[in-house]
Amino acid sequence: MRGRTWTWMLVLTAMTSQVWIAKGEWSQWRGPHRDGVDLKSPALTAVKPDGVLKPIWQSEKIPSGREGGWGSPVVSNGRVYLFAHQREQLKQLGKPKYPWIPPDKRGHLTPKEYEEYEKNRRDEDEARGKAYRFTEVVYCIDLANGKTVWKKSIKSIYTRFVQSGTIAVHDEKLYFLGAGFVARCLDAKSGDVVWETKLPGEFRDQFMMSSFAIADGVAVAHCGHLFGLDANKGGIIWEGDVKDHRGTHTSPIVWRHGGKSYIIVNAGGNDTVCLGPRTGKELWRVDSDATNATPVLTQLDGADVLVTYGRSRRGGLRCYRIQPSGAKELWTYHGCADKGSSPVVVDGHVYVQGERRLACVELKSGAEKWTTLLNRRRPEYTSLVAADGKVCYALEGALWFSADPSAFKPIMEGRLDDGAVIASTEVHESRKAQKVGKLQPLRCASPALVGGKMILRLPDGLVCYDLAGKLGLRD
Repeated sequence: MRGRTWTWMLVLTAMTSQVWIAKGEWSQWRGPHRDGVDLKSPALTAVKPDGVLKPIWQSEKIPSGREGGWGSPVVSNGRVYLFAHQREQLKQLGKPKYPWIPPDKRGHLTPKEYEEYEKNRRDEDEARGKAYRFTEVVYCIDLANGKTVWKKSIKSIYTRFVQSGTIAVHDEKLYFLGAGFVARCLDAKSGDVVWETKLPGEFRDQFMMSSFAIADGVAVAHCGHLFGLDANKGGIIWEGDVKDHRGTHTSPIVWRHGGKSYIIVNAGGNDTVCLGPRTGKELWRVDSDATNATPVLTQLDGADVLVTYGRSRRGGLRCYRIQPSGAKELWTYHGCADKGSSPVVVDGHVYVQGERRLACVELKSGAEKWTTLLNRRRPEYTSLVAADGKVCYALEGALWFSADPSAFKPIMEGRLDDGAVIASTEVHESRKAQKVGKLQPLRCASPALVGGKMILRLPDGLVCYDLAGKLGLRD
């Protein structure tokens, strides 16, 4: 009888776990609403000053950076998806004649000389790219145990930086931009190709980091400029203006208002625009001075507002009250800027990272509530995420702080050891952990938060933590 009882308990636990997993969604870049917030998270009880976050699983080896890109994981229907643009070296190469020169070491070159140097470097990089085999790989991983369910490999081509867009999951389909201006759609259950569409435009070695947004049966892609594709068949429905709708790596968002859907995206260099998803018709445009960061939609006093973030302090952090007829700027905060990091909004306050700072800004007024310095070597590009009244910044480790406008209140700041265990330096020392700080979350990639679990991308794969302090059952 005892054996049968335990068997039924295990079956019930597994069934309950499957139900809980199915509820969790982080189905696109920055979560279900593309704002970096998990609204349905349970209490993250394992996130505490003396906490030790041990992995509950680690995936198979997945290369990153130049060998596999910087895309972020997403979660849908109990599965984790990741896109990687992988390269395999086929023959040995000598040292480059024109290596990349960091900005602080270009002083010996005039602007014209540097322009010529960059042209030569690009030519040389393209020639060296012939020494590699490029493959686009989509991984499907079981959220419960980290095992690979399937992976799809597609022959690909050279780009200056490997492609690094994050997958968008919609109606059991996976949407992403491949190399060479190729938009792709796969079946989420099997990995089979649903459609592939070569987008128009002269391609040489460009790379695109933008993610799809899907609304009203249209998959909107930012690939040099904007395109609207039939989400089911892949045909091009509309094409935006090459100049007015050009962009780099920013991702569009879907705004739903009055029973209709709209697309909002940074485009045209320094603007943020609103378009109809079915027609691509532009409804309004504001000079936001925002570039790579993803805009954030939220509400203020019952009205829809939009938060944008620029790469310079001139652009800064801005807030607009929006209607289908136009947008009105409410305030600008010039206290920080970042090349690509996106903010989060929690309980009427904006939390933002820029340069070596974290700041809290009141959504209603734009007033700075607090700011603090970050102990990071190069804090940039990585976006904040939030759940359970807590905000996480995963770069060189994991910093969790309270979404509290009264003061900066860190909850847990930890580094990873060689086993991917996250804990403070003191706790690691007491555990006698080895090689603390060598293993780090992948720069530019952001965590996925779903139902109390956090999935991080590391340089060699994915790792999952149970932040709620339990394994299995959830409410």
